[in-house]
Amino acid sequence: MNALMKFLKFSGWSLLILLMASLVIGGLLMGLAQEGLTNSGQWHVVVDDETIVSRELADVVLFGEPAFGSFLAIVITVFCLLLALPLVLLLGVGLPLVCVLLALGAVAFSLLGVAALLAAPLLIPLLLLVWLLRRKPVPRAA
Repeated sequence: MNALMKFLKFSGWSLLILLMASLVIGGLLMGLAQEGLTNSGQWHVVVDDETIVSRELADVVLFGEPAFGSFLAIVITVFCLLLALPLVLLLGVGLPLVCVLLALGAVAFSLLGVAALLAAPLLIPLLLLVWLLRRKPVPRAA
């Protein structure tokens, strides 16, 4: 039981961390989108009506690293593939399958109950006969 509790605790914390990371990345992307970076992914810096920089996002040097935009795009893509794709498959495919199986199981269980009720008048005498035939004779005391 202790190992199960450790696993559940680990799973819960992992899920919480993944959800928080996805919220942070989503917030970052929404903030960047609202700042005007949706225009083909370009930086456009204008000072005194003069364009200073107009380059692709992948070519921008941020934090001292060239091609930081490409790295950021790869990180976001991998993160989405590791988190969003399994969740979509679980919730979009697995959950309907489980619902269908539960519904079919409930129907089968109810049909089995009805069949048992209908067959009871025939099965009870038959089971009594089988029990009488398989019973061992009781030894009589002399």
